[in-house]
Order: sequence, then structure tokens, then C-alpha cells
Amino acid sequence: MEISGYYKTRKYLTNFEKSEKKFSPCLTQANILGLGWAATPAGLKAMEELKNLEEERRAAGGISGKLPAVPKGVASDEMCVFLILNISSLQLIPMNVVAYRSQYGSVNPTAIVGPAILATAVSTLAGVVFCKVMDGKQRA
Repeated sequence: MEISGYYKTRKYLTNFEKSEKKFSPCLTQANILGLGWAATPAGLKAMEELKNLEEERRAAGGISGKLPAVPKGVASDEMCVFLILNISSLQLIPMNVVAYRSQYGSVNPTAIVGPAILATAVSTLAGVVFCKVMDGKQRA
């Protein structure tokens, strides 16, 4: 079972598979470990690839695959889904919070792991539901 928000977006990002192998390992590992700052460079590169995809759509007359091109300067559906699900991704080990709790003398710094898994699971589920609802509104 893939856990990262990036893998969940894969079914939405129809033309993004070519760069998947470059960015997914870093994004997945960073998100699972709760090190969102470590995923920033790969996330920015992924957004650049999505921007290039959108420019290709505009150059091809507006339609590439199933989705129409959006005006320049506007985030595409793929960009929005990628961002929402990557930001809300499931964290199994919230390293930063455990480190802070340990640094400030917590008796049990890892006690936050269970609630953190629950909170990030709920946020990821909310992100998936939101993307599905918005996708349904666009198709209607």
C-alpha cells in the first residue's frame, strides 16, 4: 500500500508519469517521516513539470488527454490535486514533533505518534474527498 499523497494523486495526474520516478522516492520518504521541508525541492520540480505539461496543452490547441488547458498563470487541476494531497499526506513518524517533545523534556516524546497518524489520515481523507467533489463539479 502506497502511503504518500503523491501516489494517491497518480490516478489524477494522467500525463505526469514520465517524471514520477524522479520525484516520488523523495516525496514519499519525507512525507512518511514527517519531514515536509525535505520534500520541498522535489515538490518544486514536480510543479515545474506540471507547468511544462500545461504549456504543452496550450501549445497543442488547448486539449491534451482529457483536460483542457487553463489560462497562463492559473494552476491546473493536476497542480491543485498534487498540492492538496502532498500537503495533507499521511505521516507515520512525525519526526519534528518527537524531536521538540524530547528537547523540551517530555517523559514520553513518542506519545504523539498515534494522534498524529489519526490527524494526518483525516486530513488526507479530507483532501481526497475535496478533490473528488471538485472533479465531479467540473464534469457536471
